[in-house]
Amino acid sequence: MNAYSSIYTRAGGVDFDIPFKVLTIGQETLSVDLPPAPVNTGTSRLVATLSSAGFPQPFAVWEFEISPSRTAGRLMVFPKHYGQRFLLLDHWNSVPVGHVHQMALPPAGTRALNLTLYRYGTTGVSSARYWLQWAGDSERNRRLSAWGSQTVPPVDWFYVELTTHCNLACPFCPSKDLKRPREFMSIENAETLFSKISAYLRLRDATWGYTETRRMVFLHVMGEPLLHPKFVECVTLAVKSGLAPALFTNATLLTEENIAKIFAADLAHVTVSLNVVDQSGFSSLGAKGHIDAQHRRVAQFLSERARRGVHRLHVDIQYIVSDGRSISGNGLVRSRQQVWDCYRKWMLLTQSIDDEKSHPVDPQPVIPLERLANPLATEGSDSSLRLPLAVGIDLVMKSGCSFGNAVIPPGMRLVTTRRGKCPFDNPQRQMAVFVDGSVSFCNLDYENSVKLGSLLDQSVEEIWGSPRMQKIRSAMAAGHVTERLCQRCLGHLVPSLTP
Repeated sequence: MNAYSSIYTRAGGVDFDIPFKVLTIGQETLSVDLPPAPVNTGTSRLVATLSSAGFPQPFAVWEFEISPSRTAGRLMVFPKHYGQRFLLLDHWNSVPVGHVHQMALPPAGTRALNLTLYRYGTTGVSSARYWLQWAGDSERNRRLSAWGSQTVPPVDWFYVELTTHCNLACPFCPSKDLKRPREFMSIENAETLFSKISAYLRLRDATWGYTETRRMVFLHVMGEPLLHPKFVECVTLAVKSGLAPALFTNATLLTEENIAKIFAADLAHVTVSLNVVDQSGFSSLGAKGHIDAQHRRVAQFLSERARRGVHRLHVDIQYIVSDGRSISGNGLVRSRQQVWDCYRKWMLLTQSIDDEKSHPVDPQPVIPLERLANPLATEGSDSSLRLPLAVGIDLVMKSGCSFGNAVIPPGMRLVTTRRGKCPFDNPQRQMAVFVDGSVSFCNLDYENSVKLGSLLDQSVEEIWGSPRMQKIRSAMAAGHVTERLCQRCLGHLVPSLTP
């Protein structure tokens, strides 16, 4: 039971004895009377619920606090806005905007809206009920469609896959078993995709005011981007579109030529995914040569960054942390001592190549004291640890990713679930665009099992606000997962019963 269970019960049909007034929803603002204040009460609490026939629980709940006053006040209904401002309190001594406890779109079959008001005081509760109906079906459909577009959460993260080719076969990555074609994104498609993403972000960020900020786009889902024969041209298109491209590379291709390409492309961020700490782990990736050569390539890249004075190019040096239960593999970070060994190695290297003549104005970063005590401690849903090495260079210890339980350690099996919510809110904030322009809401969907549409043929808004995406979000908000991808990802691993 929650604080509003009694309200839900009433909205579900108990209070049909409350008289109601029928009002027509159009373009204009409506005004409804508040229930009378309970006798001999001071500040009262107004709770407004929006529901419809056939749906027992309200799909929207607002709460207002009404200060004592001789004037009763009114509640204003703004049909052009479906959100916190759908209801505004017109009262001289009370905050006009209420707190929204829940908000969902009215179901597609909604014929009218039941607006029920409960006013709570110290001596009791009073009620009022309004039946909000549309003049006709066309007006109802148009208004519900407009409200639907207003409730779509914005995309925060874009992942654009330049290629599905990869030169490694990491045991903890499903790329080696990829069923999608191995291909490169064409220049024409890259230009179309970056232009559409940029147009969406410019519209979304139109109210940022004086701050002009390029929004980051990650050039990765599967594959090694540096394998793309026109890597610089692709990145340049992203930059010209007003985006800040970020590269994820496994560092085996950090040759002198490719290092020059990185700086020529004007990237905003580079993640160097070293992942493993020893030679056995390096060999298990399918990499050739010795791990020391891998480290020299990274050192050469950092040295060139310092020589050019490109301190605004942020660099992450990334390793994978795993206790063997989520993912397994040789050479992954498993102890606090290994964290500090990696930190000491790269801290000394970055200090040795630091160019004093090209220091930026930013102060040298420091490590929070709590990280010194336990560098494997995690906070929130993102279990990565970031340790600053120098200005614009961090050591990242990333928790092992199983690609939604697609890569399962030996001796374990998966139990899927239909209940839960994405810990990263991916259906609310992330769009993955694959090499062929097709789209998913999760960058862990390496085979694109979701298949929301194609950004080559549709806009970001069309895909992101589609009925299917709305259904996925609504179900997950209620604790249900409808996509097989999510059912696997939110499942849990148990010991296998077979040898």
